[in-house]
Amino acid sequence: MKRKTALTALLGLCLIILAGCAQSAEQPAASPAPTQPASFTMAPETGAPTNPPEPTSTPAPSPIVAPTKEQVLAAREQALEGMTEDQADWLYTVITGANAWWERQYFYYDIFAYLEDPKDPAWNYFDETGQINVQWSYTGDEYDLEDIRRIREEEGLSWTGFCEKYGTEDTLSEFLVNNEYDADDFIGILTDIQSTVQNADLKNDLQALIDKTAQARDKHDMSAANDIFKTVHDMDYYLLRYGPEDMAEEVEDTSFVKKYFGMLSIYR
Repeated sequence: MKRKTALTALLGLCLIILAGCAQSAEQPAASPAPTQPASFTMAPETGAPTNPPEPTSTPAPSPIVAPTKEQVLAAREQALEGMTEDQADWLYTVITGANAWWERQYFYYDIFAYLEDPKDPAWNYFDETGQINVQWSYTGDEYDLEDIRRIREEEGLSWTGFCEKYGTEDTLSEFLVNNEYDADDFIGILTDIQSTVQNADLKNDLQALIDKTAQARDKHDMSAANDIFKTVHDMDYYLLRYGPEDMAEEVEDTSFVKKYFGMLSIYR
């Protein structure tokens, strides 16, 4: 009986080691080498191991790979199936226009640095239409840019926080822009477009845009605004257009156009 128990335990140990070897063979090349199997002390009579095996390293998540041109063309045909030409054109106009707006705000105005502060005037883009203030300009001569940077770092102030604390009517001026659409308008437009879409994946992505816009509006949540930015980027360059090719003559550096954030359901 003891001999049979020992043989059973030995067989079990071999199976564990073999399984560990097989698992190691499946690890990606970039993953750290797995640790050596732990030594086991066999308990008398039962043959059960008293030392648990050491855990192996968790493989790194796979990088997001941009869809190929062929995949984009196939996905576009699938996504727009059942829509009229006018409906598809309106979807194209809205998404490419939204992407262009976000890119302009991202590259030229560093908008996410301001949206980190829920009280920043930049959130007026989501809250109001018409002539709106989206930033304060400090025009006083008491503090130069180095002073302002030092004070903000020392006191942990955002730009808006600095203006609220140290600005006066004489030293502050509003940076006014005309805002044609606020969050409610954008949600309404997307909802109308969604009602013309037949493809389930495209419906889901439009719903995600609607939900994230509402979240950004209600909570002044910068992460939600960032997801809107990424989604319209992917939908423009990797569904309604093939950005790396279509934008090659529009921009000198296509590295950002070639970036895919993995936001679209149709490729999952």
